[in-house]
Amino acid sequence: MRILIIANSKVVFGKELQLELNNKGFDVSLLDFETLTLYDKRNNENTKYANLFKEYKSISKLSMFFRMIYIKKVIQENDFEIVNIHYSRWFYLIILPYLSKQKLVITFYGADIYDISSFTKNIKIPLFKKAYAITFTNPVTKRDFIEYYKDYDIKSYVCRFGLKTLEFIDKNRNISKKELKESLGYALDKTIVTCGYNSTKEQQHVKIIENLIDLPKEMLEQIQFIFPMTYGDNKNKENVKILLKQTKLNYIVLEDFLFGDDNANIKLASDIMINILENDTFSGSMQEFLYANNIIITGSWLPYDVFDDAGIQYLKIEEINELSSKLKKVIDSDIQTFDTSKNKNIISKLSLWSSTIESWVDVYTK
Repeated sequence: MRILIIANSKVVFGKELQLELNNKGFDVSLLDFETLTLYDKRNNENTKYANLFKEYKSISKLSMFFRMIYIKKVIQENDFEIVNIHYSRWFYLIILPYLSKQKLVITFYGADIYDISSFTKNIKIPLFKKAYAITFTNPVTKRDFIEYYKDYDIKSYVCRFGLKTLEFIDKNRNISKKELKESLGYALDKTIVTCGYNSTKEQQHVKIIENLIDLPKEMLEQIQFIFPMTYGDNKNKENVKILLKQTKLNYIVLEDFLFGDDNANIKLASDIMINILENDTFSGSMQEFLYANNIIITGSWLPYDVFDDAGIQYLKIEEINELSSKLKKVIDSDIQTFDTSKNKNIISKLSLWSSTIESWVDVYTK
């Protein structure tokens, strides 16, 4: 069975799903949504479509139209049986007749359900009608989708992404924190607090920073703040960097894309992770930090019922302005007293690829 996944290759979910499905005997290619580079089952790069698209990419109002035209060419010129769109965008309506010639699977990430207008939600209905299957990363977003559209229950499935980084965390778990900090260039004598996990505005970096600078001076001297901004919104990243320079925080901005050991090590070297997204579904990065025994501070408004039901141990705030007081309380306490021991086993059951891949196989083979 030949499958095309259309996803951002810098977000690990699509690449890892491709790898796991290929290991199961499927023939899966990945088309990078941003560049239109096509990766085959052996990860060989085909830049034919990327080169054609390159001259149109910088035309702001027309770039998406041309992107869709070349995505259509990829589908027309290759013999795919299934096309799996990751992240639901209304632009796919432009090429819907061509998408409809294969089995169409639409995979929601989260913001593509919550952070859009009613108008955009409604114009995407033809996509959902044509879809063979619609997948969600947790039951809450599936329920919210069905409640809004009042339909599509029969073709909706919960398919969780596994997290390959968990395997790298296990591999490196016995490396001392001192050694990890040295390899990453972190301060050896400070508590490491990681703020968010990418450079999008939804991470609410500005509000995080506003809370951090409210911490007592003597406490700030004990902390180094890490801002992973290896993918997302480059303009927002530059704005956050400018803002950070105006503070007296001890901080590091991570900008190089992280994978494998490097991605695992920033989790293992961290003590506390702040995750106060505007919206989310089933945060992979937060799970990785939990798996690496971080204390997590997150927002009670985020739909993490799956974590709560499973018994995950983490801290919640009701509103963003509570962040500084919650963080102060954690730092004032002995971090070792926080019980995170249960989280590793729970996350392994929820998100190791060995536990999640069969749900994807079931959808593709229905």
